[in-house]
Amino acid sequence: MKVLAIGASRNIGYFTALKLLKAGNTVVFQLRNISAFDSDAEIKPFVKSGQAKLVKGDALVEDDVRTAWTEANADGLPVDVVLLSVGGTPKFTVSKGFVINPPNLCTTSLLNLLTVIPHDLPTQPRIVAVTSNGVTADSHKNIPCLAKGFYSLISVPHADKLGMEKVIHWSAGWSEDSWKDGAPEPHILPQGWEERLGGKAGWLKSIVVVRPAILTDGEEAAKYKAGEDIPGLWTVSRKDVAHFISNDVLNNWSKWEGKAVSVGY
Repeated sequence: MKVLAIGASRNIGYFTALKLLKAGNTVVFQLRNISAFDSDAEIKPFVKSGQAKLVKGDALVEDDVRTAWTEANADGLPVDVVLLSVGGTPKFTVSKGFVINPPNLCTTSLLNLLTVIPHDLPTQPRIVAVTSNGVTADSHKNIPCLAKGFYSLISVPHADKLGMEKVIHWSAGWSEDSWKDGAPEPHILPQGWEERLGGKAGWLKSIVVVRPAILTDGEEAAKYKAGEDIPGLWTVSRKDVAHFISNDVLNNWSKWEGKAVSVGY
């Protein structure tokens, strides 16, 4: 299996990619900093052997994403999976809580990816997109009451994740009746984005949205809850989200395809 990993220099994307490499798969990383793994004893052997390929580029730049897609397919073997796990480093502000820069980081990265992937491929790659639990109105209802105070502090990053989910919802042709969150803010999802993606909803055939609970740096326990509309999820380690993606989602694609899946403890 060949995987194009965008946003995988650290955290969920990194841990997922490492698991996939250890399982014998090929991973093409798009990296803003091509030296990101120079001191990484676990990744370096895979780079040296060619099992991991590093492509310089920024997910915020459409041409860079196009280059990553082209490089990933350059050997004539198509990309099987795209892992999109882009995320910024939040900074706390008194007025807005946690913020990211730019505020549309994840939505723009997704738009670039879906613009670059040809819509008429005989077989589309499977896409795993990481957003967050509690982003949509329905998933927010399932958050424990005592956790909602914290979620109010991450409303700015969540606005970006909501933009992602709106793009996916439209592109995958999911029922409009199930979208209850209105239009994302214009600075997140600018007018005319549908035309950029060809103007026709429902073209995206194979995607899973992964919605982690509040993320921690804990170790992998390989014990968590995963499913649609699961109430009461508090936290989850990044390593356990990686375990879920690599061990369950990609190995049981027909079970999860076309779903937005919450994961946590």
